[in-house]
Amino acid sequence: MKFRGREFVPVSPEGGVARGGTLNHIQWFALITVVVNASAMLSPIIHSGDAVIYASIARHIAVSDDWARLVLDGHDWLDKPHFPFWVTALSFKLGGVSALTYILPGFLFHLLGAYYTYRLAGMLYDRHAAMLAMLIYVSTFSLMDSSIEIKAEAYLRAEIVGACYYWMRYDRQCRVKYLLLGALYTGMAIMTKGIFALFTISSGFVCLWVYQGQWSKLFSSKWLAALILSLLAAVPELLALHVQFDQDPGGGAPSQHDSALKFFFWDSQFGRFFNTGPIQNHNGYPLYYVLVVIWAFLPWTLFLFAAIHRYSRNVAATGLSERAAFVFVGSMFACTFLLFSATRFQMAYYIDIILPFAAILAANYLNQATLKPSLFAAQVCVLLLLASLVIGLSLYVMNTALLATVAAMGIGLCCYVHVTRAAARKLRLICYSVLVINMVYLFSILMTSAAFTRFSLSSQAAQLFGAQSATPIYVYQMPEVARELALYSKAPTHELDAVDSVARIPGSYYLIIRDEQARQLPFAPAKFAQVARMNLVIHKTGTLNKLLRLARGTWPLESVDFLEHVTP
Repeated sequence: MKFRGREFVPVSPEGGVARGGTLNHIQWFALITVVVNASAMLSPIIHSGDAVIYASIARHIAVSDDWARLVLDGHDWLDKPHFPFWVTALSFKLGGVSALTYILPGFLFHLLGAYYTYRLAGMLYDRHAAMLAMLIYVSTFSLMDSSIEIKAEAYLRAEIVGACYYWMRYDRQCRVKYLLLGALYTGMAIMTKGIFALFTISSGFVCLWVYQGQWSKLFSSKWLAALILSLLAAVPELLALHVQFDQDPGGGAPSQHDSALKFFFWDSQFGRFFNTGPIQNHNGYPLYYVLVVIWAFLPWTLFLFAAIHRYSRNVAATGLSERAAFVFVGSMFACTFLLFSATRFQMAYYIDIILPFAAILAANYLNQATLKPSLFAAQVCVLLLLASLVIGLSLYVMNTALLATVAAMGIGLCCYVHVTRAAARKLRLICYSVLVINMVYLFSILMTSAAFTRFSLSSQAAQLFGAQSATPIYVYQMPEVARELALYSKAPTHELDAVDSVARIPGSYYLIIRDEQARQLPFAPAKFAQVARMNLVIHKTGTLNKLLRLARGTWPLESVDFLEHVTP
């Protein structure tokens, strides 16, 4: 059975987008959004504390050439699978260790996710829906943000959508090419997040087969072969875990876990779902991800809700092929959404892996439905609210460069609105939505970059000492600063956790220490020359209110001394 959506027909300005020139607009706005998104890679520092940890682990792989072990601060690290670290370490080997080479592979996977969203939507519906789905994907705020603040989800959504695309091709036509590529992407997903990735990848197919009464596919040799090959594709992860933890008695994991393989298959997956694992969260509640979707899927949230409402009410009136497509895409979104909502271990960024399917739902709605005046007005209100929020927060921060950028974007948006006032209503609304979310994203990334570049301890230390590769740098009781500084500096960087260690350091070196701790050193301060003293932030934050205060220079900062010890 083939899924073919309705033709993308011309409609009146009251109803939506006309065919002529629509694809050109979508392609150009998608390209502009990707460029805006990629501009964040120009920042010289990594903005997320978690990302610093992941980059440090990948750096150890690149420096030591030990691709089986994940090591953080000299200790074996058992929390997440290896695949993202392998990809990042390869980037470090090819381009050197930097913020750019850390972000780049994750960003490329983000673009790969956009490509497979386009291919999957085109297979289920038509080219116009596919182009809209791609545009929505690249201009969804949470996906734009996560493509720079790289976590496992940046890799995982490309792997999941890619796997779904090839398994859909394999379902229609049993070819070895589709089997191998589907298994490859599924194996990468398992090596990125764990065995639960199989649930997300298979959920849409299982629901579709049940809906179509094709129960036999659940136990067929064709799909058993797909499962076996997918698990075989994840064997490198299992071997790495075995080598690091289960084979080596000194690996460190058995003291905390019976087996690294047990941790991989059970504790890190079902342990988090049932909230019984080593990492727990007791603050979750069932409606958490409903609230997350409202802001994470901006500026397209209203269209997603409208699509779900339309399909749910009119499912009996739609054609068989479109109904089957909705069952598949809707199940891909809903099953994982409900799974996340059922557990108390909840993180906002988990939702990113199913937003590509939300993009397909919203895109097909925009492709087919007549835009009601009420929805048009509601979306305009959302866009005005977002633009006003950006302007208000820019005035609050009072950064000259940020204000100038926001003012220029605001003027450009007003000019575009004036020039396109006679265009089709749906086309205008799509373009306005993309421009406003780009405005929001640019404000967010410029504010964060300006705040951390100016007030981050690691950034300031890299500017002071980073170019002096011959003199080692010691950081006292600030492990997060030491590991981040090692990413930016060519100098040997070490963390000290005891005051006696400072007295035993031979030769010349730099010391980074809190001012209050420097005054309590038990030996003569005359041994040190003060290079600088600054009020800086030590712990990175992603909380908006703290970032705003940090950008203003009013967030609680700590006084830090940059000292130099010179041997006579």
